[in-house]
Amino acid sequence: MILQRGAALQMLAAGLPAAAAVLILFGKSREPKAGFLGSLQISGRSMWLWLLPVFLLAGGFRAWQGQSAFQKEISLNLDGERITVEGRVEKIVPKEEWLVLELGEAAVKKGPERAQGKILKRLQVYLEQRKNQKTPKAGQMILVSGDCSAFDRSRNPGEFDYQLYYCSLKLSYRIFAENWSVTGGRTDWYRQSLFYLSEKAGEVLDQAAGEDGGIFRALLLGDKSSLPEEVRSLYQKNGIAHLLAISGLHLSLVSMAVYGLLRKSGAGFGLAGICGTGVLVSYGILAGGSSSIVRALIMALCGYGAAFLGRTPDLLTSLALAALWLFWDSPFLVCQAGVQLSFGALLGIGAAAPGLAALWKGEQGDSQENVSGLCISGGMQLVTLPVILFHFFQYPLYGIFLNLITVPLMGLVVASGGAAILFGLVPGEGGAALPRFAAGGGRLILDWYAWCCRLFEQLPGSSLILGRPSFWQLGLYYGILSACLWMGKKRNGKKKSMVQKMLPAAAVFLLFPLPARGLTVTFLDVGQGDGICLQTRQGVILSDCGSSDQKNLGEYCLEPFLKSRGIGAVDYAIVSHGDQDHISGISWLLEQEDGVFIRKLVLPAAGKGDEACVRLAKQAALRECQVLWMGRGDCLRMGNLSLTCLYPDGLEAGAPPETDRNEHSLVLWLDYGSFDMVLTGDMSQKGEQAILENRGVREQAEVLKAAHHGSRFSSSEAWLDALSPGQAVISCGEKNRYGHPHAEVLERLRKRGITVYETRSCGAVELYTDGKRMRWETWLK
Repeated sequence: MILQRGAALQMLAAGLPAAAAVLILFGKSREPKAGFLGSLQISGRSMWLWLLPVFLLAGGFRAWQGQSAFQKEISLNLDGERITVEGRVEKIVPKEEWLVLELGEAAVKKGPERAQGKILKRLQVYLEQRKNQKTPKAGQMILVSGDCSAFDRSRNPGEFDYQLYYCSLKLSYRIFAENWSVTGGRTDWYRQSLFYLSEKAGEVLDQAAGEDGGIFRALLLGDKSSLPEEVRSLYQKNGIAHLLAISGLHLSLVSMAVYGLLRKSGAGFGLAGICGTGVLVSYGILAGGSSSIVRALIMALCGYGAAFLGRTPDLLTSLALAALWLFWDSPFLVCQAGVQLSFGALLGIGAAAPGLAALWKGEQGDSQENVSGLCISGGMQLVTLPVILFHFFQYPLYGIFLNLITVPLMGLVVASGGAAILFGLVPGEGGAALPRFAAGGGRLILDWYAWCCRLFEQLPGSSLILGRPSFWQLGLYYGILSACLWMGKKRNGKKKSMVQKMLPAAAVFLLFPLPARGLTVTFLDVGQGDGICLQTRQGVILSDCGSSDQKNLGEYCLEPFLKSRGIGAVDYAIVSHGDQDHISGISWLLEQEDGVFIRKLVLPAAGKGDEACVRLAKQAALRECQVLWMGRGDCLRMGNLSLTCLYPDGLEAGAPPETDRNEHSLVLWLDYGSFDMVLTGDMSQKGEQAILENRGVREQAEVLKAAHHGSRFSSSEAWLDALSPGQAVISCGEKNRYGHPHAEVLERLRKRGITVYETRSCGAVELYTDGKRMRWETWLK
């Protein structure tokens, strides 16, 4: 999948430097200057068309370089191998019980022959922290041994792609170290001192802010490891998650504290700028040096440079320079949600907000003084809305208003935390009282933030699940938005019609999910388990969803998938039987107070006395979800889609339940137009024989979901001959301990010319049909 994404990435990364270059050429100056820069600004309108192809080619070449370097490391196939590497410690980040290091230019000393002597650009190393144990220092060369692992790829629609994320950080592998030793190198005392300072500042914040210490750590030190998950979720659902990231606001406060004081004391622009630059760079390294920090740092330095040259700092020009720097260094950064939101928010302020002001007020709106807070917030929301939907699939409807009342106070929160750190680091008679007092104001504001978020959550439609828009929807939306804002500024002073004014907001509807066409069947890759989603225009049916090897299946796989498809409610959730590898995801959904809602839960009538089915029925009752019991002959209908139960019979009154849960498995015949498919759960050959004896199979089926993950005790020859499917899907996990699918089953399928799709190698498998024709797609190409 990374290859296909890499192709799209090259196109994106090629366009960004070109766009950034155009913005640089059109930078504004307070006074026209003679010389090269001035000539560029005068003749830029004719020059940029000539330079655009150059930047496009340069961007495409750099993207190809980045992808090639990543593929070269991945091709070493070090996942699961035990290796020994030597590299220089470049970064140290404490994370709960671990100390996470980044080694630069790590040479493989021991390991597979194909990897020995190879150099990994960067390597992430996890060291378990123990008391009274020495730790590596920045700049030292260390020798590390341990098990190497690659970062997980996205295997389902909507699932977070860790491999792509870490690729943007130039990381291909990580090691959980079992032993390590220093082999040489000098300690980088500058970086090491910043690391110690960060640790001490974190301890001060924990003591001064109590339970809010994790929030202050994220705000001031870029350390989100101790950020409470409930706070992260609360901010994200309400559209203010950007407040938890270090941004230009933080650097502006640091800048004012250093640069402003020096200027007021009589220092010149040069000296104040140099001192301010040193402090800002140190703070950026101390806070982790993330892409958002680097972006904010570059923009702050542009402001210093503009002041020194006597020019007016231009937001879009400095933003363009930051884009050139970051994306040239790592093209894959363009795929990060945080980077897209960071740049998108500033584009909303610098480009969209003046356009909205001109559109509504009839003013040019180039000066931020003429742009109201509502236009700024609206511009940010319009630009970042597609990014939010693409990565998070839902939109906080009242986020624009919540930002209006939270953003202005964020400076006080940062100042409060910064004062607490200063009081805590400077020895004095105040002890812990002064840091607690300093942090108190910020904590009050944070409590107010939480209260506002919970209040807005109670409003109707507070979070709209809209799904992930397609690329053509994104392109059309941004095209219309750009045209509207450009026309608003172009026709300066002329009266705008209400249609023109409302068109940017109306364009938002282009991002809404389109009505489903035909039947889409998605066989999710849930590891060792089953998970099938059926979606038509009339509704959604979930048939099983559980896993025995993925503990957080519901949170990290099932719910993101459903939301990415714009599914806020499941009409029917069918449980074939009560094994954990078929119910864990559904059980998780039933436990959530908000999120995706299940309207009706269908359980096997043969398992009425089973403990797992009873527990699910109780969970459903608590969520006001209707419970239905299904047995042979029962049928569910939803438009043109019907599901008929072939097996087993219901539990007779007074009869003891079958102890083998696999024999509870509902076998469903799916009919949609002339398309037929059989869903089998974990049915054994005993069930197959019973269906054949009862003449339950009267026609051929195009698709078979192979029973019991490809077990040798299912998918008998008689069963396959009776169904005569053209395709079969086997849901099983990579390297599962059961050996599924068994070689005997694969051989039976091969002999009959049946095309087999396995989730362990294909990832999610998707089938689309209009009732006549079929189209197959696999997530891992």
